[in-house]
Amino acid sequence: FLLYVLAEVGRVQGKPAGDLGRTVALYEVRDRLDHYGKALLALALHLQDPEGQAERVQALLTDLNNAAIVEATGAHWEEADQDWWNWNTDTRSTAIILDALARLDPENGLAPNVVRWLMVARQDGHWETTQETAWALIALTDWMVTTGELQADYAWGVQLNGRVLETGSFNRETVLDEKVLQVAVADLFRDQANRLVIEKGAGPGRLYYTAHLRAFLPVEEVQPLDRGIIVRRQYCRPPEPGQQEAGTCEPVTTAHVGDLLQVQLTLIAPHDLYYVVVEDPLPAGAEAVDTSLKTSSVVGQAPELRRVDPRDPFAGYGGWGWWWFSQTELRDEKVVLFATRLPKGTYQYTYQVQLGLAGEYRVIPPTAYEMYFPEVFGRGAGMVFTIER
Repeated sequence: FLLYVLAEVGRVQGKPAGDLGRTVALYEVRDRLDHYGKALLALALHLQDPEGQAERVQALLTDLNNAAIVEATGAHWEEADQDWWNWNTDTRSTAIILDALARLDPENGLAPNVVRWLMVARQDGHWETTQETAWALIALTDWMVTTGELQADYAWGVQLNGRVLETGSFNRETVLDEKVLQVAVADLFRDQANRLVIEKGAGPGRLYYTAHLRAFLPVEEVQPLDRGIIVRRQYCRPPEPGQQEAGTCEPVTTAHVGDLLQVQLTLIAPHDLYYVVVEDPLPAGAEAVDTSLKTSSVVGQAPELRRVDPRDPFAGYGGWGWWWFSQTELRDEKVVLFATRLPKGTYQYTYQVQLGLAGEYRVIPPTAYEMYFPEVFGRGAGMVFTIER
């Protein structure tokens, strides 16, 4: 960081500054640096000697590209260890790396998705720490200057299978507008691939878009799906005291009217997630009766609560992490949980249902998804559950 600051001083003052010798020496041990350290080192090398250090700068950017965690519509970086001394977080690292990409490699294909990830990580107009907020603002400002996004002036068009769906244009007055187009599944080809073409005309500015396909199958044919989140549900008979260890569950698919069953909902977050919604539909002949939903992390290490010191006996209460979910709702047709930020790890939620009406019910699968990145989601299996008299 100090080498980067010295190099920036030279740029601002318009005269040589920094310490190129020490900067190059640090490059030789770059494998010992965190991701954000490599980004700052790349900026320092470029500021001091753009042409002479181009090869080293490119090597650092390649390292960062390879370390990126890319999901459906977002990209970010996660450090191997927490750097408490420099107030660093994964969000801060991601912002610093975006700044390096904006200034050194603006055509990098990761950058737009890094921008989207940072914007979703924002809460109430700011990020979680002052360091995150400061670096995010620096990076996003440099990104907008580089891309000219706010000076948009271009035409756009959308075609599906050769048919024009709509055309339009964006300019400085409409740059924040959005357009939503929908096509019925019945209008798609069934025996060949469907071709969706989204075009941006010449002119400054960036065009951001997402495409989604929704289809419906018989519940019993729906299989689990992992697109960044893993979710699983089981119905079990409540264990008798002392007969089963906590967390064990013997699945059942048949029970009787009046039975009280335990539902275990397991969620695995491979990476930190933001604005997560978990929905668990109920069998039509049952209703949730326990208004307290327990949440526990079952990973075999300090429960990956990235900003909790595992040495602190109060920083996790023995692995329990219910506080990550800011709201839970027991509705007539499903149980719903909301989390503003969910650190990577494995979580288990337990509640009970009362069986009240006999019948054979097709139970819709549980789902979990990021509210602003719906492409990042997981789905459990559909099932048939029988309630006997």
